[in-house]
Amino acid sequence: MDYNKVFDQIKDKLPSIEINDFSDLTAKDFKAKYGYPEVPVLLKSRFKNLYESIDFEELDKTFHSKEWEFESTEEKEACKMSFKSYSESGSTAYYLRLNMKSIDFQIHAPQIFECWYKSYPTEKEKKELTWLYYGNKNTFTNIHTDVWKFNSWLLLLKGKKLWFIYPKAYNSIIKKEKEKFGIENIQNLLNSNIKPLMVVQNPGEMMYVPSDTFHFVINLETSLAYTGNFMNETNYENVKQFFAKSDNKNNKKFINNIIATGMTNFKIRNL
Repeated sequence: MDYNKVFDQIKDKLPSIEINDFSDLTAKDFKAKYGYPEVPVLLKSRFKNLYESIDFEELDKTFHSKEWEFESTEEKEACKMSFKSYSESGSTAYYLRLNMKSIDFQIHAPQIFECWYKSYPTEKEKKELTWLYYGNKNTFTNIHTDVWKFNSWLLLLKGKKLWFIYPKAYNSIIKKEKEKFGIENIQNLLNSNIKPLMVVQNPGEMMYVPSDTFHFVINLETSLAYTGNFMNETNYENVKQFFAKSDNKNNKKFINNIIATGMTNFKIRNL
């Protein structure tokens, strides 16, 4: 399906995700306006310097240096191929997801999204929660919420993405029949009483999605994104509730220790 045609039909008929165009937005203001209230937002200018600091020529060399495992969008086995072969194929059956620890390339993490999990000092191995995603035009990520009820951010490096994010007030309804609110039903979104917010993201812009918020994303153009998940004082209660349901006592204890340390440091900074 060509989702650009679908977008042309609905682009003026759904409410917009909030847009913030302030280049000097502070971490404190971000948390007050979007973090604590759990409001999704497209930050158009705040991360311009981070975007411009990326050596895209070197990044392209990294991509073309070898074959990669492309993951299936159709629950098939992964397929190993060159970046060039995938790009030229125009395939929507696969996409590339690279953990930042797995490639010889570094991009600074956005400091405004402080992460207690990432900064917690421990000898225990922690998961790396930052990735590069590359997908051809018309690839998509279907409706979901993010891992462990962490918040998420996504800086678009190339291409164009179309975002659909549902207000959290609809969560209990969406959880019962998730497929009704995802990409399979995109052409009927206008007929539903439960409508998502929508916005188009362009290179250099950052999307913030609060924890436990249903959303799905379509690549209107071949797109490359830098993305990650995080927890801090704005969402630790959601994370704590998620792990409280876990049967793994070690994981539960570990995350509670992280939260306790994070809260202690937060209180000390705000004395």
